[in-house]
Amino acid sequence: MSQLIPIIEWASGPNGFKYPPKAATLYKYAATGQIYPIPKKQGKKWVVDADAKFVGIIASAPSLDRLSKPMGDLVKKALTGG
Repeated sequence: MSQLIPIIEWASGPNGFKYPPKAATLYKYAATGQIYPIPKKQGKKWVVDADAKFVGIIASAPSLDRLSKPMGDLVKKALTGG
């Protein structure tokens, strides 16, 4: 773990974005865990590891248990590309 820096500095640095988003967007990314390692809130400010990366939303796979067998097979085929 390297040095913690303010999230706004991180966003405009080499590990952040080419065109940094507004502060409110960065705070939402931090609060929803879209940056890894996850930023911490120190007082009123968000800080992040200097080597952190933006990963975006990591969604879980949809549950196929509640679908009928033919529908589940069709969705599985669409998701796997086969």
